[in-house]
Amino acid sequence: MSAIPVDITDKDFDSFIDRNETAVVEFWDPWCSICSEMAPVYEGLARKYSGKAAFAKLNMRENRKKPEDYEVYVTPTFIFFKNGREIHRLGGLMEPEKLEEDLKEHLLRL
Repeated sequence: MSAIPVDITDKDFDSFIDRNETAVVEFWDPWCSICSEMAPVYEGLARKYSGKAAFAKLNMRENRKKPEDYEVYVTPTFIFFKNGREIHRLGGLMEPEKLEEDLKEHLLRL
């Protein structure tokens, strides 16, 4: 698992969540100011929890199918996957600590 979030597309989304038992995907937009604010937080979590969860980013401006499939309408949206299945999501403006708290509660069981 990478220590930085990997960029994924509509085409490799399914293989990413299938090959990683524990994964988080950020659905983001380059014009989203909240996404820009959350980027260093998300990257820090990817470094901190490398080896325990896989982290990816999907640009919603360039990839439309998966955001539509998962009914993502707010940016950023973080979807947590366990064994290829969505188990939790967070979206929009949030305290940076909230993302880590939910990551530990729903995916890592630390």
